Amino acid sequence: MEVSGELTRGVLNSNLDPDPEWEEEWHVLISSSKEPYVLSKKQAKLIQEVIASGSRGIVMFQTFSISIPYITEFYRQKRFLKDAKQLPERATELPYNPSPEQLERIESIKTDLRRKMNWVKKEENDG
Repeated sequence: MEVSGELTRGVLNSNLDPDPEWEEEWHVLISSSKEPYVLSKKQAKLIQEVIASGSRGIVMFQTFSISIPYITEFYRQKRFLKDAKQLPERATELPYNPSPEQLERIESIKTDLRRKMNWVKKEENDG
């Protein structure tokens, strides 16, 4: 099956992207394979339009093909900002790593709270 030129030109050359700042990763599972095919936003849009048009053939891409009747799952895996819009590494917050003294202080606060709320056993409360 060959996708009509009109459909292909409309999807792949479209400047009417509703979310030009976002990129998406789509997964397509075929009944004969265990690993999903990973598609870009434009490739997924092409598959969606072929399915919506009622075609029951094969969509050929550069390195693989997808047989429409054998699609078992088709979903967006993730959505993320394009590289130019992402924050640089230095702008992200470092993970919290408390010092041993801070950990000791946190544990003492936890024990005090447990004792006040009677969450400790009788023997621990007496000692």
